Amino acid sequence: MRIDKSRAPSGISKAGGSAKSGKSQGKKRSGDQVQVTDASGLRAAAHAMLADMPDVRLERIEEIRGQLENGTFQSDNRKVAVQIVSNALAEYPW
Repeated sequence: MRIDKSRAPSGISKAGGSAKSGKSQGKKRSGDQVQVTDASGLRAAAHAMLADMPDVRLERIEEIRGQLENGTFQSDNRKVAVQIVSNALAEYPW
């Protein structure tokens, strides 16, 4: 939900009408706006994103955890940096 202009409403009115707050009815007011999104659309988008995510490989996680505990884990800093930048760039729809 998005609410513009953080000020208290001066009255309540029906759609297309104006509030009875002593102001002339012919005057067009710029008031607060509320935008409500479709929850089912957001849910569908989240499910699509989840379906695109790769499965977690628990065997590989356990292997790395063991190497870290033993002090034998080797990593290529350049490869890690390239992957971080690639993932960051993939998040933005250039």
